[in-house]
Amino acid sequence: MLLFLCSSFNLPDENKFIGRKVENILLQDAKGRQYELFSLLNKKPIILSPIYTKCPSTCSIVSNGLKESTDRLGTLGKDFFIVSFSFDSSDRKEELENFESHWNIDGEAWRATTASYPEIQKLLKSLDYQYDISKSGEFIHPNVIIILTPSGRISRYIYGLTPKAKDIKLAVLEASTEKTRLSLFKGLYLKCFAFDPVTKTYLLNWGFIISTSAGIFFIIIISTLLLKTFKTARINE
Repeated sequence: MLLFLCSSFNLPDENKFIGRKVENILLQDAKGRQYELFSLLNKKPIILSPIYTKCPSTCSIVSNGLKESTDRLGTLGKDFFIVSFSFDSSDRKEELENFESHWNIDGEAWRATTASYPEIQKLLKSLDYQYDISKSGEFIHPNVIIILTPSGRISRYIYGLTPKAKDIKLAVLEASTEKTRLSLFKGLYLKCFAFDPVTKTYLLNWGFIISTSAGIFFIIIISTLLLKTFKTARINE
């Protein structure tokens, strides 16, 4: 925590970067394959999790929290994909393999990847993701996952060591609206929450809930009155 407080990096400037397209860099994965980041979109959002495999502390906590939350959702590979992206260019195929094995991820719906140093810097700059390096060589970095839309634009930053399943679900729904028309239920569910820039989480949108409830109540009252009027008219005939 002290290292974080004394670091000189800034957190992402969300006002400037949300909505921007990230760099479509060349990735390398645990199976030794190379491909562009955007080839993984497949008309679905991507959760991009910046980590490095030698991290002695927070990267493991974030990865564990992300796995627990997405396991709870049960829609990985169906509604979204995950890319754990190592910003340490010294990470090799073996380290990425060990990362996937340790977290029991399939290397398809969730992949561990890295890139060359220049490519890493291009992607991090497009994400406004900054870090410091301590005297011991440890990366000091923000704990955040980034939600990308199906076209590769930044939709949401979610902070913290243990990303909440609710926040992931809502952020993925929000990002997917770029390419997919949500069902009535999913659309209403999404509108019932709003992202709070202060707490960095989704909170109930009471304004929408109250106005919608009032509208539904008004429709019920009018429908009931009309039905009674109709029945009374039938009786008097």
